[in-house]
Amino acid sequence: MEVSSGGGGGGGGQSVGSIRIAIQDLFNVYLGRSLNSKLDGNVQETITSSVRKRVSAASRPQPPKEEQFPTDFLQLFSQFTDQEQGRAVTEAVLAPLLIQCSSHGPQTDFLYTTLQMLAKLGVVRWDSFLPMLLQATGTTETNDLPLSGISQGGSMGSLVGQAGGPVALMMGGAAAATSSGSPSPSSNLLTSPARSSAIVSAAHPNSEQLSVNASQLSASSNTVILGARVMNWLRPLVCKIVLAALQGDLKPVTCLEVLLQVVQWINTCDTKGETAKEEEGPTGRRKQNLEYRMWLPSCVDVISALIDESKCRIPFYALLHDRTQLQVVEQWPEDEALFALYLEVHRRRDKIALHMLPLDQHLHCPTFATLRIPSLTYPGTMGEPLHGEEVANAVPRGSVEWDKAMRCLRQALRSCVSNDWWKKVLVLAPRLKKIGQQPTTPRTAAIYLGQPALEFSAEMTSDAAVERVMELMQPLPTGKSARWQEWLMFADLFYYLMSTGYIDFLDFIDKLAARFATGTVMPSNHVTWLLAQVFRLETVSTALSSDSQVETARKLLSFNMAERSVDQSGMTAQALLLDYVGSSQTLRLWSINRTMMDHLHGNRMQEHMQKGKLIDEWWKQVFKGDRVLDYSMLDEKSMGMVWVLSNTMTQPISEALMTWFKSSGVVDFTLPSNNVGQPGERLSLIHETRPLPITLLSGLSLHLCIRIVTQIEELIFSGQVVPSIAMVETYVRLLLVAPQSLFRQHYNGMMHRFQSGMAKPGVSLLLLELLNFRLVPLYRFHNKQKNLIIDITKILITAKVKRGEHRLFRLAENLGMNLILNLREVMLIKKELKGATTEFTETLNRIMVVNLAFTMKTRGIADFEQMVYLKPALEQILTSSQHTWSEKTMRHFPALLREALAGRPDKRSQILQSWQQSEAMVMNQCRQMLVASTDPNYVVSYITHSIPQHRQFLCAGAWMLMDGHTETISIASLGRALKELSPEEVTTNVYMMVDVLLHSIHLQLQHGHSLQDLLLRASAGLAHFMWSQELLPFDVVLLALTDRDDDTHALRLVGLLLDRPEFQQRVQTYYVNRGQTEHWLQTGPFQRHEPPQVLGSHLAGKDRYPVFFDDMCLRALPVIPLIIYRLIENDATETAERLLMVYAPLIFYHPTRFSFVRDTLAYFYGHLPTKLVRRLLSSMDLAKIPFSEAFLQHIKSVNSGNSPSYDYFANLLVGLVNNVIPPLNGKTKTSPMGVDGPPTLSRPGPNRGQAASSPTTSNTSEVNKAFYLHQDPGTYNQLLLETAVVELLSLPPPPTQIVAMLIQIAVRLPVSHAQPGTPRSPLSPSSLGDPLSGSNAAGLTSPTTQFASSPLMIQACGLLLAQLPTAFHVAIYSETVRIIKKDCWWLTDPSKQSRDLDSIFGYSTWDPSWAVQDETATVIGNTVALLHAIGANLPFEWLEGMHAVITLQRPITSLVHLRLCYRIMGPLLPRLLISRPLFAKTLALLLTILADVFGRSPQVSSVTEASEISDLVDFLHHAVMMEVQMTGQAGGRPRPDTLVLCTKAVERLRPDLQHLFRHLSADPNSSIYAATHPKLLQRTAPPLMGVM
Repeated sequence: MEVSSGGGGGGGGQSVGSIRIAIQDLFNVYLGRSLNSKLDGNVQETITSSVRKRVSAASRPQPPKEEQFPTDFLQLFSQFTDQEQGRAVTEAVLAPLLIQCSSHGPQTDFLYTTLQMLAKLGVVRWDSFLPMLLQATGTTETNDLPLSGISQGGSMGSLVGQAGGPVALMMGGAAAATSSGSPSPSSNLLTSPARSSAIVSAAHPNSEQLSVNASQLSASSNTVILGARVMNWLRPLVCKIVLAALQGDLKPVTCLEVLLQVVQWINTCDTKGETAKEEEGPTGRRKQNLEYRMWLPSCVDVISALIDESKCRIPFYALLHDRTQLQVVEQWPEDEALFALYLEVHRRRDKIALHMLPLDQHLHCPTFATLRIPSLTYPGTMGEPLHGEEVANAVPRGSVEWDKAMRCLRQALRSCVSNDWWKKVLVLAPRLKKIGQQPTTPRTAAIYLGQPALEFSAEMTSDAAVERVMELMQPLPTGKSARWQEWLMFADLFYYLMSTGYIDFLDFIDKLAARFATGTVMPSNHVTWLLAQVFRLETVSTALSSDSQVETARKLLSFNMAERSVDQSGMTAQALLLDYVGSSQTLRLWSINRTMMDHLHGNRMQEHMQKGKLIDEWWKQVFKGDRVLDYSMLDEKSMGMVWVLSNTMTQPISEALMTWFKSSGVVDFTLPSNNVGQPGERLSLIHETRPLPITLLSGLSLHLCIRIVTQIEELIFSGQVVPSIAMVETYVRLLLVAPQSLFRQHYNGMMHRFQSGMAKPGVSLLLLELLNFRLVPLYRFHNKQKNLIIDITKILITAKVKRGEHRLFRLAENLGMNLILNLREVMLIKKELKGATTEFTETLNRIMVVNLAFTMKTRGIADFEQMVYLKPALEQILTSSQHTWSEKTMRHFPALLREALAGRPDKRSQILQSWQQSEAMVMNQCRQMLVASTDPNYVVSYITHSIPQHRQFLCAGAWMLMDGHTETISIASLGRALKELSPEEVTTNVYMMVDVLLHSIHLQLQHGHSLQDLLLRASAGLAHFMWSQELLPFDVVLLALTDRDDDTHALRLVGLLLDRPEFQQRVQTYYVNRGQTEHWLQTGPFQRHEPPQVLGSHLAGKDRYPVFFDDMCLRALPVIPLIIYRLIENDATETAERLLMVYAPLIFYHPTRFSFVRDTLAYFYGHLPTKLVRRLLSSMDLAKIPFSEAFLQHIKSVNSGNSPSYDYFANLLVGLVNNVIPPLNGKTKTSPMGVDGPPTLSRPGPNRGQAASSPTTSNTSEVNKAFYLHQDPGTYNQLLLETAVVELLSLPPPPTQIVAMLIQIAVRLPVSHAQPGTPRSPLSPSSLGDPLSGSNAAGLTSPTTQFASSPLMIQACGLLLAQLPTAFHVAIYSETVRIIKKDCWWLTDPSKQSRDLDSIFGYSTWDPSWAVQDETATVIGNTVALLHAIGANLPFEWLEGMHAVITLQRPITSLVHLRLCYRIMGPLLPRLLISRPLFAKTLALLLTILADVFGRSPQVSSVTEASEISDLVDFLHHAVMMEVQMTGQAGGRPRPDTLVLCTKAVERLRPDLQHLFRHLSADPNSSIYAATHPKLLQRTAPPLMGVM
């Protein structure tokens, strides 16, 4: 590059390098240093004589006067025709000079003064010079580069055209021209890892940038000083220069670069001299502290200037963010200024956490009372929820987080939650992890709230299991046997946890032995029996196989505590098992490690060996002769010995049990062939015996249970043997007895191991019968319904187009109905099942839409992932469905679904038009085929040669040909034809027939026929088709009529059909023969029926494989609820009530009738008459549901229109506290103190199983039931919570009154807090003496019991209210706002000072769990805690409704009122991050209410200092930056659209406050976030470059 000569010189251009050397030598002269090199001859000619004299005077003892420097420099600088180039050269010269001279005071002063002068002249630009200086400083410190500030001589080296690290990215320009002798760019310019993220600068994107290479600092220098000492004088100089630069206006990116560097210096100050400290001891540490004091204050001054809130060059939040935050130090710094900065950082971080954390956040943990189990998270430094293996492992024992985790684990162990949850949240024990397996890193939980993951460490799990054992070992007044069911359930779960590696066996034994040594337990062998269940696991055997485990074996034997029974004649089976299980344990230990056992003497070894001999002798005596033990009717002793044998030797007992199943004999038979001329398949049929009773199965060892399940599966799924019903029933009972340990065996075996058997005759039918009529509750318990639907879809896709495959298809379709109606989430078939959803049948497609409507309206879509699936799932369904829903149906649909379905064309007119075009041909074919004397071969010819457009009207033609006279057509021919069609064609025929039938009725009405006669004749004909001749699938016919509810005659036909005796008599017969609904209690023997006998001719199809559980009546179970729904939608509630009464015996067999009633009440809330509500409730088995006595009396009373008493609602919440909310301590809820609240909380039991008169009793018998014993199998917690929901939905008062009662009970204060006659004050809170202010209080009675405020009552109320449908939500938010406005009168009190209001606010919003202990709880604090509890339990779809709590309070009138609103909404933000639209709405709401208070027309007229709202400023910055977490990368940037949103909101604020939010802007010239965002830089690049 050439420049023209200037001054008084001659012509000719000179190189940039020559001019740069001249400038450098000019500085050397004034600094008193020697020249780096001789001046080039041409350069000498271009310099004026006066300058040449001073340059040549380098040998003089004194440098020139500083006053002359500006003149000399400007003369030399004028040689540059390109001023930008001259500026870059000057900056590149100054940066290394400052570093080299940093240890020389006079030189430093001169350079500092000169630098300020040049900056004023515009020769130096701070925005480009400071990053260069910082880079050079870091290079010097890192590489221990030499300094020449006190030495003479030394060449400055050459320039480089590219910088490294973030500085290079910030500079980002073209490389400057260098001389041919310049070295290559240095590769050792190191930067801090903290600043390694890409920072794009907008300072000078296209300018030629110059930077400093290490060679510039090292050439010819003879003084080398370590970088650790350089910082002592270099860093103060840099800070001084930065402070000078801050007197002007720096660009945001420059300020950010400075902050990054200075914070890095502070964060790494302890590590610089770590080695010296260790080697030199206290002396070295004192010396190092003195060195730090030389530059740390300067760094603090720089940070203070950057975060100065009067200018807000950098938001204070930058010190809290992960990229730039001041790290936590182990020891507080000695420097007072730095100490004050650390204190401020901690204070403001805590303020943010205060807004982010819900009140009583340590109480927020899963209750396992809902279908959706929320995630348990740990709070981060600023309240952000975290989980992950590293987080769980880092939780210290004894902390609040540890107690929260243990509280959750204890609740899960007591509830015996499905292993579907356990495998998501537990971490493998360290010794059982695979080699090389790495722990997962902590992650923000906002993205994964729907999928809990890795929340509990292995140590937590082991401790919780030990606590559960100790809890079960506590003696009960009712005796040892009262715990037996709990031991069975825990053993099943314990086996699963141990087999999957979540518990380390050796660690568990050590902890349990230590607890036994210090605790009080009952003398029993339950622990020995528990451990015997897992001895055969490979992990346990491996752990005990080492000879060093002698002490472990001694501990194992020490658990055998019970005294030997003298008289064994009257012992129960359980007592016998516990008496002999010690010998089983000893024998197993001998087989695992004989050497280890040889070292053990005593410990009742001889006694155990003697018992082992007795077991062996009994077993031999049992099988002497030809006698076979009747395992279905064992006495107590025999059952106990069988249990003992199952723990000792599994192979003989398993063989004996399998022999029992075949004890009645096995015969061979041949199935009829479906193909003429081909022989049928030959199978073996096992004759019936009695199934094994569930009492016997419950006591067998889990290892034996797994062995039997495997053997039965291999037998029944082989396809060669038809098992007995008793064997299949026993298989089901085994799965119910041990659902945790056996389900995985069943699921993997069914889905993978026996896939080859699916193609064999009968295997698919048997599997589908098992699933549909026995195992749906089990799959619901394990949350595997979606997986099962996917597998059923595969069967449907294959079977729907196969001709004659009616039995398999209709059974699979019926199973699909049951599964879909029980599914409470959005289902989207993945792409690996290409076209699967569109291959659903028309019937299932329609049911999917109905189920979506019920899910969204009654429970809400739980997770954002489900919300994302909703639209594509609907598109998949509607692609193949031809149905249009009536207006009466769609008025009950949620708005989102209603909008998606609106505008769908009704294709019935096209169907009727197609019928009219094909009618002549179809009727002709029907006459030829259906006349009495038809040729049987014509049916085959018709099926082969007819076109599909005509075949779809076969049933319609037969109907028209019959015309009400069934004898006019050949039913046999029609039946043969329908059986030859594919199932899909039969379904189409039914829908076409219904449309033609309804059209025909309308036509005949126009000709004057009686409607009643027409309907009666039509119903008689349909009944003849469906039930008398069994030609059509009756469920499809009923659903087809129901779906045409926009035709006034369709539902009347449905009612007439269900009122006919044909089907009612069949239902009564089934009810009499089947008996009790609990199939696991049936003793047998069972009687087989032929398929046509129980299914009808059409449903049985051609297949004659034996039936196990299937029946036509059971096929109606998913159909009747759909008919009830449609009748209610069309206001035919009397017909619905009558059908519920008539078919009550059938509904008793519904697998989820409780959910049917619950969802019906919720979906149609406000549209159901009292009579129908009572009928719905009576359809449940009320004796098995924990309804409160007050509720049962209320619904039975004649005058049930009044509201229940205040005590009723209080008892309802107390019942949830006692049985649903996890206790705060580790004890069961049997203590007189009751729950973990104050003694003032009385605890009368709300349920009939809870002995309401005694507050100390616990509903142990109900809690200890196995999952299948509860209606709608699940946990007892689920049943209790859903029962409370059903009670509220059944009450006659409006939602406003019900909600008001519940909220007032939860948030009100004890009566002792009330101050009669004194004005209400936050320091003397009220007790809300008007609990129903603004509500209709008619019918309420005065409470007879006063209930104190309890944090657990608040949690219970929040959980309950979150389960109620959206009809209650407006009342919930209105009531909470009413309480806030009523009790927070001080929010707008003008007499209060700001400091007083802040104090009152902090007092009023203290965590209730802490405040209640000091009797300082407030109504407002309880109300905010209630809102947080509601928000934590609401499904994601309903979270947006929480905005109403804020909008109903607007306009916000004070700063403290604004803080309250932020305190309410803050904890919701982490859950909303995953949804960009919802998060943006929430952020916009927060900014809007900020403008309410501090807008241009503010509610607050007084001047507001920045320090007064610093917490709100930080909180809003944190809210914006939380979106960065969505990327999963540290140091991310806010979204551009978020910054645009904030920009518009900030413009509405008062001018004096806008600068506090300047960085929440999309302007790169004012925001550090916009200035470092690539997308925003691209948008603004042309103006910044000066190009228009």
